[in-house]
Amino acid sequence: MVSSKRNKFLKKHENDNKDSNKGVHSLYPKFSFEFNVSIGKKSVENGQKEDRLAVISKISYLSKLTWREISNLPREQGFEKIEKTSFKSIAGIPNKFKDEKQIDVFRLPGGRGRLIGFIDAEIFYIVWVDTDFDMYAH
Repeated sequence: MVSSKRNKFLKKHENDNKDSNKGVHSLYPKFSFEFNVSIGKKSVENGQKEDRLAVISKISYLSKLTWREISNLPREQGFEKIEKTSFKSIAGIPNKFKDEKQIDVFRLPGGRGRLIGFIDAEIFYIVWVDTDFDMYAH
């Protein structure tokens, strides 16, 4: 009798945790400006209007895709990982990411620049917005 009740309970709730087992690749990205450098020209606030619109456009586009879909895009539309040693200037690396060997880079539409930061789980932390193309060799 106990076994029967247990089986009914398990059957009824078998899908309750289905979403928690999906993995990051099937999730949609989240974007954070928590570590965006607010002092200097690499912040969103200091960009030109067209650059800020390009950032919004890129985030809007990527928000409609899962991480798996983004991973399958060519680097011009998706992202690429660049060795930290390739960067000329990377002031302001958050302590959370100081030991990372690679930095994640998304290209902005219209050749407006790059969103540069770190992917952690489903969150892309935007640390720099490089519209001058001077943070690493292109």
